[in-house]
Amino acid sequence: MKSQARLSFYLTLKYLQRGRKWTLVLIFILMSVAFVNLIFISSLFTGIIDGANKQIVDTMTGNIYMTPSDGQDFINNKDNVLKKIADVNGVKSVSARTQVPARLSYKNIRGNWQILAINPENEKQVSIVADKMIEGSFLNVDDENQIVVGRQIAGGDNVEENAFSFKGAKVGEKVTLLFDGMSEEFTIKGIFNTKFVESDKRAFISEKELNKLIPSTKDKASMIAIKTDTKDETKVLDRIKALNLDANIYSWQEATGLMKSVASSFLNVNVLITLVGILITAVTVFIVIYVDIVNKRKQIGILRAIGIKPYIIISSYVILSAVYSVIGVLIGSVVFYFVLVPYFNAHPFSLPICDATLILSKADYISRAEMIMWVSVISGLIPSAIITRTKMLDAISGR
Repeated sequence: MKSQARLSFYLTLKYLQRGRKWTLVLIFILMSVAFVNLIFISSLFTGIIDGANKQIVDTMTGNIYMTPSDGQDFINNKDNVLKKIADVNGVKSVSARTQVPARLSYKNIRGNWQILAINPENEKQVSIVADKMIEGSFLNVDDENQIVVGRQIAGGDNVEENAFSFKGAKVGEKVTLLFDGMSEEFTIKGIFNTKFVESDKRAFISEKELNKLIPSTKDKASMIAIKTDTKDETKVLDRIKALNLDANIYSWQEATGLMKSVASSFLNVNVLITLVGILITAVTVFIVIYVDIVNKRKQIGILRAIGIKPYIIISSYVILSAVYSVIGVLIGSVVFYFVLVPYFNAHPFSLPICDATLILSKADYISRAEMIMWVSVISGLIPSAIITRTKMLDAISGR
């Protein structure tokens, strides 16, 4: 039995040694391309979902998000609440935001964008908005009559929602906050672009300015964003809930219903494209190996003529197919991890929700490598089994 197994491996080795080198190179290239094709789209969709989730955490909700209790308009005793949260183990930073009940007006253009009053220093610790200024600068704690607006509000060329924007507002220009029965003029201090459309449809003023305009909002917040210093957000969430604060407390996943739907859609598309990719891979690999085996019909006939059992010939081609797939996966892995991933890290896909890179989990990599190998083995098994069933003389004569 062992000698027969060794014979299968020996035949495989001879196939490789005596085969045309360029044919072998072509087969390896096709196998590697099939593998890269199978993992590329999956890694791209994973990168888009991961990038969008990161944008939500870094620009909108933090890792944990708090809103007023049901029936309440504000989280009261804001400063005390912030202090209690900051003392919780696992909390890195915390920032309160207060919704400003006003509309924005610029050159007779008005809009109902979200305007938030913040402590700029706290916000910088929770959000990356301050690092995404494309014009001007972010707010300071003592700024008065200053406002920073998102790119989708300022508008301009190539802005996704320019039709509903100020169509080109610039730093240093004036905008007006329209309250019920009053108005206040602000100077645009900066314009930010997080590359996340929902985040870029917001504007910020200082907490100090809001307290001056509407004194009743002092020590109140409409929402609180919390950044954690650990990946185990659930434990931190439980600790904060244990404080029994008068507020609703959510993880960032619970606070982002829209992106759940988007992520679910991407996953469904990913499954569909993966199935198509597997089909294309199966057909490609089958054709490559089938043609290779058909070209060796005479060799197979001769092997049978000298007494080699058909199952040994079949197993040798199954092993050969496995070798093709393993080498193809190795070459494809090198191309993916050392060429494509570094390239797209340096030049990410620019999308309205994020800059997406390629992210492939270990489980996805292993599952797709296994798919390639199983497809290859089956593709080697079927044609070799068919050819070994033909008449020996027909095989030798090439008929």
